[in-house]
Amino acid sequence: MQRHNLLLLAVLMATSLSATAEVKIPKSIIIDLIESRCDNPDPNPRKTAALEYDCSEKYEDDDGEQQSMNYSLRLHPLLAMDFNQDSIEDLAIEVESMGPLGGSVFSNSTVEYLLLDSKKQIVGSHEILLYAPFSEHIVTYKVLGKQIKYSAVPNFRSHPEAYEDGELIDPALKFTVNWQGDNPISSYYRDHCRLANSKDKGLLDLSLGGASHVDIDMHEYTQVVTETVQVKGLDIEATLSGCDLSSVTYVITAQQGHSLPVLSEVLKILVPVAHNSKPLKTLQKLEQRSELKFAEKVPLYKGWQGYVFVDRKDKIANIRIIIEQIE
Repeated sequence: MQRHNLLLLAVLMATSLSATAEVKIPKSIIIDLIESRCDNPDPNPRKTAALEYDCSEKYEDDDGEQQSMNYSLRLHPLLAMDFNQDSIEDLAIEVESMGPLGGSVFSNSTVEYLLLDSKKQIVGSHEILLYAPFSEHIVTYKVLGKQIKYSAVPNFRSHPEAYEDGELIDPALKFTVNWQGDNPISSYYRDHCRLANSKDKGLLDLSLGGASHVDIDMHEYTQVVTETVQVKGLDIEATLSGCDLSSVTYVITAQQGHSLPVLSEVLKILVPVAHNSKPLKTLQKLEQRSELKFAEKVPLYKGWQGYVFVDRKDKIANIRIIIEQIE
């Protein structure tokens, strides 16, 4: 297994070296990327626009002793082009982090698509995970013209069943990242998932002053839509994911200065602002009849099932409701 992962890492690193040498990363972008990921960077990115840095994170061990964990961070520029068609050039960059001995939790690699404004400031970002110790896939890429072509194979650590006598028996999943305005979409999702053809993916009543964000799932390469609103002292976040069948997760927390109400009051607030209200109304009726069991599957409106989780022990108490389409 170790030899297998080392070979895949070697391929991954070799692939990253195919980056287009002419692509330049503005110094302000380097500073943002390094300072958000690297403690005590050497050299100082504000003094020199290098692409490789040594980082040192300070922490206390179980005995209260001060320790230091060292790792490196490298930036590989890949593409400079206008992804979202707003007439402003954007960037695609590989960000590679290597921890002690190449095997700590810091060892990972991603391709980041950075949407920029006219002042070369990051106004949006989207990530494709290439490698992490327990990621679902190990992803390699090739830069061909103005497109990055990805190939994902199951990570042996997470999916040993995908291998037989050390040989991969599952086909590689190949995809590209395309754009619909500011929103990325993978060619895998576009070509293989029924939900890609659904035009209405609205989750909440955004006329209340909410926000919407669209991204690509880190492990499945499907589309993920997240919407947020604030209403009656609650922060409500709804996330839609899936391929052929949809799954919607609602996370409800109390705004500062407010306490989290009981489930019946939360549902009374949630149902009117949620677009897919039929399964939630069924959940509401079950709760009113005291037939709801927390953290257990509950049959709902035809073709749907749900789960309710309540966490009041965490620093931020929350109620999480999952509504899944099953047919």
